[in-house]
Amino acid sequence: MNPLQVKAPVLFEFARFIQSGNHSFDATSLHQAKRVAADTIGVLFSGVKTEAFKRALEQKSRLFGKGSFGIWGTTEETVLSGAVFYNALAISSTDFDEGHRKAVGHPASLIVPVAFTLGESLKCSYNKILESIIIGYETATRFSHARIPEKIDTYSSGRWGAVGTAATAAYLLELDTEQTMHALSNAWILSPVMLGGSTDVSTGSMSKEGVAWAIQSGLQSALLAEKDFVGPYLFVDNHDDLDSSNLLEGLGESWLINSNYFKPYACCRWLHAAVEAADLIRRKHHFMPADITEIEIKIFGRAIDLVDEKFPRNPVQAQFHLPYVVACLLINDHVLPEHFSINSLKNEQIKALVDRATLTEEKRYNDVFPAELPSSVTIKTEKNTFYEEVLTAPWDAGCPPSEEELKEKFLLQTGEEKIPLWNILFSEETKPEALLKLL
Repeated sequence: MNPLQVKAPVLFEFARFIQSGNHSFDATSLHQAKRVAADTIGVLFSGVKTEAFKRALEQKSRLFGKGSFGIWGTTEETVLSGAVFYNALAISSTDFDEGHRKAVGHPASLIVPVAFTLGESLKCSYNKILESIIIGYETATRFSHARIPEKIDTYSSGRWGAVGTAATAAYLLELDTEQTMHALSNAWILSPVMLGGSTDVSTGSMSKEGVAWAIQSGLQSALLAEKDFVGPYLFVDNHDDLDSSNLLEGLGESWLINSNYFKPYACCRWLHAAVEAADLIRRKHHFMPADITEIEIKIFGRAIDLVDEKFPRNPVQAQFHLPYVVACLLINDHVLPEHFSINSLKNEQIKALVDRATLTEEKRYNDVFPAELPSSVTIKTEKNTFYEEVLTAPWDAGCPPSEEELKEKFLLQTGEEKIPLWNILFSEETKPEALLKLL
C-alpha cells in the first residue's frame, strides 16, 4: 500500500478519483459544462469594463511581464499566471457569475479560465477541457461544502476555490495520485484567508472574494506538483476543519455541476428572490417608479448585514445593497453590470427609491437560510399596495434558464458580434485554439 494512502486515506481517495480515468462524463454533464463556460465567459465581457479590472490591468507589465497568453476581452497578452489572474478578476468583478448552493459561492470563476488557457496550451481536446471543468467544479464544491459550519468565518469563493483550480489543472496535466494530493494540499493552505462578514463589501474592496488570487494559488500548486513539490497532505485527515464524509459521499455517482445556479441579476445571489419579487410586481401592475411611496423588503438577517449605509458609496457596495438593487430593477427593468458604474450611483431616481425602502428581518426566512434564500416585497403607491413573496431564487437548479435565456444574457454583455463565440462554445467540433481567438 502507498505510504500516503496510509497517512492520508481520505485525501488519497479523492486525488485518486480525480486521476482515475474511470469517470463517466455523460452527454448531459458535458453539455452543462458548455452552459457554465458560456455563461462565465459572457460575464467576463462585462467584467473587463469594471474599474477593478481596468486599474489592475495598468500594472500588468510590472506584475507579470510579457507573454503569449491572451487576456480575454482585450488585445493584451501576458504570462500564464497573469492571464488567469486577469480573466478571473474580470469574471468575479461583476457578481453576475454562476454558482452552487452547496459551495455558497462561485466555482466556475476559478475553473473556466484555467481550463481553457492551460488546456489549449497543452493541446488538449475540447472534450478534455470540458471534463476538467466538471472535475474542478466537483472538487471546489465538495471542499467548500465539507467545511465544518461552526468554523466557517467567510463564504468568499477565494477561500476554498483554489482546490478546484488545482484539480482542473491536475487533470489536464495528467498528474498521478501523489502529485494531485500535493497540488490540492498547497492550493488549500495557500488560498487567500479573506476577512469574512461585510468588511470586504463595506470597504468597496476590489479584491472582492479573492478569486483572482486563489486561481493563481491553485494553478501554481498544480504546476509545482508536476515537479513533485510536496504539500502538507495531512490537511484533511489530521485536522478537523473538514468533514471527510461530505468529501467522499457519493463521489463519482453524479456531477455537482448539474445542480448549479445561474444569475439573471448582476448582484449578490442572496438578493435575487427579493429582486424577483419586485420584478413580478413590476410586470403584473402598471405604475411608474415616481408613483411609489414605500418599498418594504423582508429577508433573512445575513442579507441585511451587507447593508451598512443608507446608499452605497461604490460599485462593490452596490452589488450587495438590497435597496439599491431593487430600485435599480424598478428604474431600469434589468439589473446588469452596467448599472453599477460610478455614473449609475449618481442616478437621482434610484436614490429617491432607496430613500423609500425599508429592510425587515424575517425569522422564518432566517430558519431556512442558507439552504433557501426567500424574501418578500411590498410596494405601495398612493392608491394601491402590491405584494409578492419568492421562496426560491430564480434560475436555481430546480428551475434552470433555457438555452435562449442564457444566450440573451450572454449577448446583452457581449453584443451581437459575439454570436460566433456562443455558437462555437456549443459546437460538437470545437477546436480550443479557434475558440480562444474569438475571445
